[in-house]
Amino acid sequence: MLERIREGSQGLTAKIILGLVILTFALAGVGSYLSTPTEAVVAVVNGEDISQASYDQALQRERARMQQQFGEMYDTLAADPAYMAGFRSDVLERLIDDTLQKQFAKQLGLRVGDEQVRVAVTSLPEFQIDGVFNTERFNALLRQAGYQPAAFREMVREDLATSQLMQGLIGSEFGLASEINLLLALQQQTRDLQYFTIPAARFADAIEITEDKLQAYYQQNIERFMTPEQVAAEYVELSAAVLAEDIEVTEQQIADYYEANKARFGTTEQREVAHIMLESEQDDAEVAAKAEALLTELQNGADFAELAKTHSADTFSAENGGALGQLVAGQIDPTFEAAAFALTEQGQLSAVVRSEFGYHIIKLTAFEPAVTRALTEVSTEIATLLRAEQATALFYDLQQRLAQVAFEQPDNLDEAADVIGAKVQSTALFSRTEAIGTLAQPAILNRLFEPRFIAERLNSDVLELAREHVVVVRVKEHVPARTQQLAEVTEQVTAAVRQEALAEQTKAFAADLLAQDMDLAGMAAKAEAEVIVSAATPRFAGSLATEVRAKAFAMPKPAEGQSSVDSVQLANGDVVIVAVDKVTPAEISSVPDAGQLEAIARQQAEQHYQALLATLKSQAKISRTLRTTVAADDF
Repeated sequence: MLERIREGSQGLTAKIILGLVILTFALAGVGSYLSTPTEAVVAVVNGEDISQASYDQALQRERARMQQQFGEMYDTLAADPAYMAGFRSDVLERLIDDTLQKQFAKQLGLRVGDEQVRVAVTSLPEFQIDGVFNTERFNALLRQAGYQPAAFREMVREDLATSQLMQGLIGSEFGLASEINLLLALQQQTRDLQYFTIPAARFADAIEITEDKLQAYYQQNIERFMTPEQVAAEYVELSAAVLAEDIEVTEQQIADYYEANKARFGTTEQREVAHIMLESEQDDAEVAAKAEALLTELQNGADFAELAKTHSADTFSAENGGALGQLVAGQIDPTFEAAAFALTEQGQLSAVVRSEFGYHIIKLTAFEPAVTRALTEVSTEIATLLRAEQATALFYDLQQRLAQVAFEQPDNLDEAADVIGAKVQSTALFSRTEAIGTLAQPAILNRLFEPRFIAERLNSDVLELAREHVVVVRVKEHVPARTQQLAEVTEQVTAAVRQEALAEQTKAFAADLLAQDMDLAGMAAKAEAEVIVSAATPRFAGSLATEVRAKAFAMPKPAEGQSSVDSVQLANGDVVIVAVDKVTPAEISSVPDAGQLEAIARQQAEQHYQALLATLKSQAKISRTLRTTVAADDF
């Protein structure tokens, strides 16, 4: 058999087949060298790619900023798929904006020289050690961030060019006093109004609800009738605070702790002093005599503060009557300190004291001796401390055992609860928005509603709720989100259809009134409504409904002797017919200060910047390929 195979392989046909096979593999190999994988892109802006890697870096930076800003609240936000889709889309739009700005800066011919780039890079504190640029640190941080030095320098060059564009836009803007006064006049403008309301309820008898209307509304708004995803959970909770409640502390333990920690239950001695200093670097009999004379005066009733102001060489304390404030041991001349701490009664004077600065007379101006609270006063406090210490030690021991047993017996919590002396707690079905208590924390909710965790139905690892407070959870029942049938929500759909129909009828009635050649009083009479007068209505205050106020101040100024009339529909379906009879501008006589001028300049600069971006975007050719929906485990 082998001999025949060997003979056949020597034939012409076999050699041709073998040659084709070799050629195929050779071409495939060459093709693998010639073709390089294309890097994924998330958008293309005027032919320039925004790579997936650039987007991922921007996403992580923004995520870190959000976590720092919102703390634990970020976990709740991240758990909302709709919010995260918007979050991802916003990051992409910012990258597109940045790309458009860089392209525009290049189009304007903005350039940044090598020296400017060098100064910018070397001045970044991230690359400095003790305020000096360090090349090794620079290279290490770039490697860590995945940048090559040349690529990083070009990125800095682009950013500096864009900064020139921004500085040109913002720096060239200015505010005028007339602009501020015009803005204030508009803000403080008042309007004389008349209005009446057409209630939607008046058309209730004319509304006919049919099955077709219910079905149409249900289909058009079917997303409103989704039931939320629900889980029922079991959990075991371990808390040092709860453990402390069952710990007994003996009187002997309290007494022993008190004796070992008396310093914790007392107040230290507090004393404040003042002094009069006669300056002398060496022993000087004349200066010493003068100090003794001052001491005699003080002992005879002279005012210490007045003598300090007049005679003390310590000018800083002399201004305050010689007061030095609270005395702290070890911070002043030893001789001075010894004399000051020898005083024991408020108002007591020292003898003349010689220090390295001169001669002093010291007065004890305030004195509170050290006090140690009695054991009976602090026994409750000590007992609490001892319970907390013992509870902490017990907590960490039980936490370790809880983690071990929950892992070894992953399909139930009974044994885990037994090992720590707790009970398994259970919940009824609940959604994310219905969670309460322990399970309402974002980290717990994220785990309970994680698809993989739901599918496995196993114990979680130990999840930290707070310091020395943990929980282990598992899902015992799961009800996925579903669309309710029309029969289940008929009452809700009927109410919505009725409200919608009432709003349409009311709006049509109001439009018919406005189309007729009548004044407001005539329209009100036909609508059987009462006209309400609101004279000198301000733009930002008063009891007028927000929608009515906004409409009134959006309407044009009426011609002399006439009124501007329009309508606005309220959220409840009612329609208000509004007439603006008079517009009264505010009299502005104040002169804007520099701060107001700067504020309006910033406001206008921001508006112009946003207008520039909008223009660049409208003129650009942009294609987006990013998937904005996000899986639960993406964050």
